[in-house]
Amino acid sequence: MTLQETMINQELANIDLSKVAALQQKRTLAFVNHFVLTNVQFLNNFMKNCEQKLMEFERKLEKVNAGMVLLEARLSSIPELNTPSPTTTEVQKAEAAPSEAPTESQNTSPVSAEPQLQQPEEQAPNVDTIEGKVARPEYDRFVKMVQVGVPLQAVKLKLSLEGLEPKVLDEILGNK
Repeated sequence: MTLQETMINQELANIDLSKVAALQQKRTLAFVNHFVLTNVQFLNNFMKNCEQKLMEFERKLEKVNAGMVLLEARLSSIPELNTPSPTTTEVQKAEAAPSEAPTESQNTSPVSAEPQLQQPEEQAPNVDTIEGKVARPEYDRFVKMVQVGVPLQAVKLKLSLEGLEPKVLDEILGNK
């Protein structure tokens, strides 16, 4: 304790509370009512401002969502984007053909059979490799959105809404 606190405590100890006049109840009630009223007004104004900002943010978010829907509709109207690219189908055919043909070499050399068995385990489903890069068809339209000029953050938001990983889009865009 400081010196000032000790002096105040000693003075309070010396006061006879039976000789002190009672506080005016009306005055105390007025102070408490004023305190409660100002705090309630402050909280109401604060809540009103927060609600207005949330509503404004919700309107902006709805505008962005509507813009995304329009942009997706425009992208889906482009026939080149809706058809699978010939490179992915050619790669799929090329991968299917060698795995069927060398059955004799698999039987004769057990060393060459092991890498071919491990290869399908390493690849995730719905993932094709093209020239050492990973191609994910579910991300193709999002890559096109970025190429057309949609802000990257908006595309990432749409990705996460559809349950896909935005980090994969970063990897794809970094590879291309």
